[in-house]
Amino acid sequence: MTSRPDGAGSIAVSRAELEEIAARGGALALEHFRGATPERKPDRTLVTSADRAVEALIVGELTARWSGAGIVAEEGTDRKGRGASCFVIDPIDGTAAFVAGLPTWCVCLGLMDAGSPRAGVVHLPCSREFYTAVDGRAWWNGVALGKLGDAAPPVDPFVAVHSKAHRQHPFQRLPKLRSLGSAAYHTVLVARGVARAALLGDVRVWDLAAAGAVLAAVGGVFELLAGGRLELATLLDGRRAPGDVLAGSPAAIAELRTQLAG
Repeated sequence: MTSRPDGAGSIAVSRAELEEIAARGGALALEHFRGATPERKPDRTLVTSADRAVEALIVGELTARWSGAGIVAEEGTDRKGRGASCFVIDPIDGTAAFVAGLPTWCVCLGLMDAGSPRAGVVHLPCSREFYTAVDGRAWWNGVALGKLGDAAPPVDPFVAVHSKAHRQHPFQRLPKLRSLGSAAYHTVLVARGVARAALLGDVRVWDLAAAGAVLAAVGGVFELLAGGRLELATLLDGRRAPGDVLAGSPAAIAELRTQLAG
């Protein structure tokens, strides 16, 4: 199939297409789950043959459907496209959880236009969950997600934090913490309204693009803990975000900043 433009060089995608591709990647990852041998990359993060195989599968699917699309992916695929659109892939977000046999890893596929996330899917194969967004609308397993703050607050709210956060921040004023091993999963739990906010560490564009589309669709944002909005366009070259990142509604982020101030 050739590329399908939508407007000036952008790409038209549907929720069904994104979820189909993510499901195929997830099925392949499950074939390796609890059996993959990890390696250390130069940045000391883990990688497995499953990460590489899932990335290759997704790249093949994207190339077949949208031949002119740009692609940026965690395990090395970097392909310049013909327009302003760019797919961003994290074949397994939460590889450490994957290696440990924990079920909280996910397959992430985002679509960015002019540096901003426009669509994406975060798929958790072990729990058969899909968090998906397209053009300002978001769904969890096919059920539309409302705007953050519109629904009743969660019965037992928590803040999702990265695994090294306890070494860096005071948590005495936070209600409850959870660290589940995936920045993308933490972010979509915020979008779903289960987590109040998230504190993300050592993140790159492939950790945030797909989940960021879901978060933006419900009125959430990414901000740097040091201050200011995080612009994902600045991370498309693969660099890490400059410090910890907060995910949530503007009100929840302001509250979390106050709590972390001690």
